[in-house]
Amino acid sequence: MKKTLLILTCTLCVSCEFGVQNTLVSPNYDLLGECERPDRPEVTAVVADALCGTISVFEDRAAKTGRRIDLNIMLLPATTAVVRPDPIFFLAGGPGQSAVDAGPFLFRVLSKMRAERDVILVDQRGTGDSNSLACISNAAAYYEDFNLTLAEATEQQIDELRACLPTLTANPVLYTTPIAMDDLDEVREVLGYDKINLLGGSYGTRAALVYLRRHEATVRSVVLDGLAPLTMRVPANVAVDAQSAFELILADCQAQPACASAFPDLAQHFRELVQRHTEDVQMIEVTHPRTDKRSTDRTV
Repeated sequence: MKKTLLILTCTLCVSCEFGVQNTLVSPNYDLLGECERPDRPEVTAVVADALCGTISVFEDRAAKTGRRIDLNIMLLPATTAVVRPDPIFFLAGGPGQSAVDAGPFLFRVLSKMRAERDVILVDQRGTGDSNSLACISNAAAYYEDFNLTLAEATEQQIDELRACLPTLTANPVLYTTPIAMDDLDEVREVLGYDKINLLGGSYGTRAALVYLRRHEATVRSVVLDGLAPLTMRVPANVAVDAQSAFELILADCQAQPACASAFPDLAQHFRELVQRHTEDVQMIEVTHPRTDKRSTDRTV
């Protein structure tokens, strides 16, 4: 009898993990394998014990027939022995950024978030190694030619995309955020997770909102960094947001005695500077930040 009680007590102690909740699910780690050595040595330690692989989904999720896409996946396992049942799914920005490429750098900094939770990185369909829709662009032409107007550069880029479109092995109509978020939910299900935590930045915040709208029952928490709500036309607001941010900097400076003393009348000085260079356009020689080439350009 005493021996039975001792065994039972030990079993209970192991199960409780000193008061920490037990893992409620058993993730399907066996679906993934070892990852390739990263190109960047600074993230070697982050992915040392990572698992990589693919999960196949239908390109046309509604029809459930035809071409399939292999979604590229990396799993960064929790760094302690006690693993919570709800992992972190990181949603990258862009749209177009590879979560598998960007994630290790992010969680190199946010290492504490991995203490008790797995981190799942999924290249959204059309990005990274998930049937990428990337087109080879003559970007150098835009960077080197300071005299190109925004309209001219945009037209050139559109022409390049039109030429690239027929070369893609994909139906671009099926590469939308809602469809990609249904992919993500299938990844969650296949890997064996019940509830998940979403972490999104920039476009990833919009993707997280779409996932939440479509699969709310599977979400434990959502962290949004740099919110891009569904109602925002992101490119259309860049200039307005930049101006708003600059005005806030000016206001903050005036509100701080040290800054206000060092830069008195900063707002007025800036406006005078803009007006002077608008009225008296001058040509100057500058070094291009990307190509390191010297070029002549206008001051405005």
